[in-house]
Amino acid sequence: MRAWGWNNDGQHGNGTTGYNYVPVQVSSLTGIIATAAGGYRHSMALKDDGRVWTWGNNFYGQLGNETNTNCIIPGQVDLISNVTAIAAGYGHSLALRNDGTAWAWGWNGNGQLGVGSTTDINAPVPVSEVTGITAIAGGYGHSVALEDDGTVWAWGWNAAGQLGDGTTTSSTVP
Repeated sequence: MRAWGWNNDGQHGNGTTGYNYVPVQVSSLTGIIATAAGGYRHSMALKDDGRVWTWGNNFYGQLGNETNTNCIIPGQVDLISNVTAIAAGYGHSLALRNDGTAWAWGWNGNGQLGVGSTTDINAPVPVSEVTGITAIAGGYGHSVALEDDGTVWAWGWNAAGQLGDGTTTSSTVP
């Protein structure tokens, strides 16, 4: 896995900071089946063993390692396993487990973690009220999930109607 471009918070995961104008190898990661890049300078990788690795900026706890300390090399998110998909929002992270549950962590100023509050959380927590999830996505202050019956769930910031519920009222739960 390789990364390039802006790297001020170590989001390239190679142990350095500063710009990289050519692709550089991300440290110590093999067996990667998915990646995600967050808008607030963090990176994620999903390994073929269902484990999530994160690195870069951790101001909001978006690395999921129970701290708010930036990491310039990948670290495993120990509190979640059996993951089949990942997504990164602006300052939050999402994971989909093989049991159809969605999990979230990081920035929660608009309720985008879907846990009924607006408090940032620096470790994975299950998203409230949704099961049978098959896909997830993270945006700037909101999150979206697709249920196995085709139902779309959305939560978080809704100032521009991005939740698709016909209002501009934000929601802290799906």
